[in-house]
Amino acid sequence: MKHRRHVSTVHRRRSRPRVLAGVAALALTLTGAAPALASGTPGATGGPAAPTDCADLTGFAFESTVITAAETVPAGELSNRGVPIGEHCLVTGHMNERTSEVDGERYAIGFEMRLPSEWSGQYLYQANGGMDGTVVTATGGVGGGESGLQMGMAVISSDAGHTGSQNPTFGLDPQARLDYGYQAVGTLTPMAKALVTERYGKGPEFSYMTGGSNGGRHTMVAASRYAEDYDGFLALAPGFNLPQAATAQLWGAQQWDSVATSEDLNTALTTEERSVLATAILEQCDGLDGLEDGMVQDSAGCQEAFSVAEHVPTCEAERDGTCLSEDQKGVVTKVFAGATTSDGEGLYSSFPYDPGLVSGGWGFWKFGAPIALDSTAVGYVFSSPPYAPALNALRDFVLDLDIDEANESIYATSGDYTESAMDFMTPPDLEYRDLKATGGKMMVIHGASDGVFSMADTAAWYEDLEAAHGGDASDFVQFYEVPGMDHVSGGPATDQHDSLAALVDWVEAGEQPDRLEAWVNPDNAALPADWSTDRSRPLCAYPEVAVYAEGDPEDAASFECLQAEEPADFTDNTDPETWYYQPVRWIQVTGVSTGYVDGSYGTHRNITRGESLAFLYRYSGEEPVEDGATFSDVPAGHSFYEAISWAEAMEITQGYADGTFRPGHQVTRGEFASFLYRAAAPEPAEGTVPTFPDVPEGSTHHEAITWLAAEELVVGYGNGEFRPERPINRAEVAKVLFGFDQLVTD
Repeated sequence: MKHRRHVSTVHRRRSRPRVLAGVAALALTLTGAAPALASGTPGATGGPAAPTDCADLTGFAFESTVITAAETVPAGELSNRGVPIGEHCLVTGHMNERTSEVDGERYAIGFEMRLPSEWSGQYLYQANGGMDGTVVTATGGVGGGESGLQMGMAVISSDAGHTGSQNPTFGLDPQARLDYGYQAVGTLTPMAKALVTERYGKGPEFSYMTGGSNGGRHTMVAASRYAEDYDGFLALAPGFNLPQAATAQLWGAQQWDSVATSEDLNTALTTEERSVLATAILEQCDGLDGLEDGMVQDSAGCQEAFSVAEHVPTCEAERDGTCLSEDQKGVVTKVFAGATTSDGEGLYSSFPYDPGLVSGGWGFWKFGAPIALDSTAVGYVFSSPPYAPALNALRDFVLDLDIDEANESIYATSGDYTESAMDFMTPPDLEYRDLKATGGKMMVIHGASDGVFSMADTAAWYEDLEAAHGGDASDFVQFYEVPGMDHVSGGPATDQHDSLAALVDWVEAGEQPDRLEAWVNPDNAALPADWSTDRSRPLCAYPEVAVYAEGDPEDAASFECLQAEEPADFTDNTDPETWYYQPVRWIQVTGVSTGYVDGSYGTHRNITRGESLAFLYRYSGEEPVEDGATFSDVPAGHSFYEAISWAEAMEITQGYADGTFRPGHQVTRGEFASFLYRAAAPEPAEGTVPTFPDVPEGSTHHEAITWLAAEELVVGYGNGEFRPERPINRAEVAKVLFGFDQLVTD
């Protein structure tokens, strides 16, 4: 049974994705010690040292480090956004050179560092994306704004411990896996700071780290493992649960293949058909933010408002690009709901519906990447022991893969592979206790139409982070959603932003970035033809969303960042001292019940059979079922038709022998216990559990009531009885459901 997180009736909080437990509880330590400063290195004793000329940095000495070149790069040789980058010193080299005992390959952590002649006193670690393997030019570019090197920062870039020619087979080497996961950052950081000290005669005053995609993962991992080494972190589209996401991609490929018309998975949902889907999303969600502009700012509200089953046209005959077949709609719904094992356990996260899925980037990540990229990531780097599939047969590997087995493998260790993929690839502390303790700051930015790493996963993490820090983590971590944006950038979106400058202002001047200004990239191929190339929008700190106020609809200044107020208390639930206040309030703000037209909840009214199933149906978050209720007294159009149809399909109820359901009859305590028990489908209670003399073994509701009592969701009366035939009122139902929600979310 799915469950909902805390929501408001206007701006709803995301439902927590069903992710395998334990990720946030990992407590890992860095394998081996980070390299120490070599004897005689300038600045090693903490005293000031004389600056070193660029060419003389070839003599820089640091443990296990080889400098291969140091040369001055003149101003203007590099540029960013058409603006020349100033003169700087380029130093190249590598660390920890070795020959693998596993595959005989030569490995090293290659790097380049660019040190500006006009230094700002800042240092930036540029984390790179994909499977690494390339020393990307160390400009410190991020988000389309001013780059770190432009800002005067000393910037380092690395290949994370292997070369491009070693992708993906470096995963066969256990140490190369660990370097890729986190140890390259831990190895390079002290060396980079020592090189800064050598060049300028003093170390950096402020240190930063940034990256997108896998680089965003590197950044979030470092904020957990190396919080003391950096003052600020900026993560874009972070794949912080990358092994899960990659496995989910392979599962997704198998689903898409079931409706593809050829071996090309793009035929599962063509560009024209994606446009149909995007149009349906816009029709339901575009106006939620007060302006119909081709953008869905209120993503959470959209997930509540939009339904593939209801709002996307169904093909009555052959697919023709103007509709989706029933099978396609089923697969789309399944993929967006999130990958699962064969028994329904969540592998990764759901994905939010967003009109940005029309972009070519979204199509690549859904249909091309599983075969070309995720296959080798799982096959060589994340599985333990490695599957090591033949590189000329990756499609067969993906489509024939046992997903249950692959999922187990990312949590496994074996032989020389002493850390599982989920250990070496993910942040060991997603509550970021060390980051907060050191005074560090982190900004996380994610696009709603990211086709590989789900924005919903990041939103759920941030909600958990807030909960872990007393309900508000914004004093040290800020999260921003980007409507329409593809993976890292692109899509029909305002995907350009000066986020690095905002992070610096937050760290160094205490200016908390509650709102970033973002603008379109005129060269973005996914930009709709009717959008102004000057369009800008605010990126609001979660959970606020951009709402149109007044003025030029193309200007960010015309929008406010707002979080809708939660509804006022039901008129009969205003006293926080009552036993039922909190459960009834929870029922209200989650939308499980909107109460009566007079503003009351009906706290002490006995609940009917129809109402009780409507509560369970809304709480479940399930889509409507295809087959309607068969009960003679529940015709189509009945107030509780959808809920009762769902309950019948889920075998929560079979009604009465005469073919009726009797939705207006009061539900008893025993009946409601059985309704919830069947909906939750738990294991029967075992061991010593409370017993009631009026609920003997073998009685109609014995198993359900015993389970509820074992989970402390119900108690009996003073004389020890449960009274299963007594009606249950709406306050009591709220209390049981509230307790159940706490049980499944803990």
